Amino acid sequence: EATKFYRQIAVLLASASIDRSCNLMVYGLEETDQQNDRALVKELFEHLSEAPVLSEVARVGKSGGEGSVRPVRVVLRSRETARDSEQYKSVYISPDRSLEERQERRDLVAKLREKRENEPDKVWRIRNGSIVQGET
Repeated sequence: EATKFYRQIAVLLASASIDRSCNLMVYGLEETDQQNDRALVKELFEHLSEAPVLSEVARVGKSGGEGSVRPVRVVLRSRETARDSEQYKSVYISPDRSLEERQERRDLVAKLREKRENEPDKVWRIRNGSIVQGET
């Protein structure tokens, strides 16, 4: 049953026409044997004083064994924002990106690191898909 569910998700994600604007990826959320990811995600958002309506919650990727934490894909019914929290400082939330978008982002981050190394006296950030100089 679970394999069928993940296969259906994979087929949906393979479709180029998927609207990912309501998807989030949550990284670093503890993974246990007897877990309820939906409850963990709800708890995270409650702590952030947010109350999004969750459409889907699922771990992504193969289980890597002990010590490995798979990201959680969260599909919201509408776009919401989240704020940083000290309690969840090791949990990161990012948009759900396609394989192409992830590669483009990876390349952009590499260029950002290079700029920061070459010009450490300046502040560089990624904004709207490009590297811009920020204020100090």
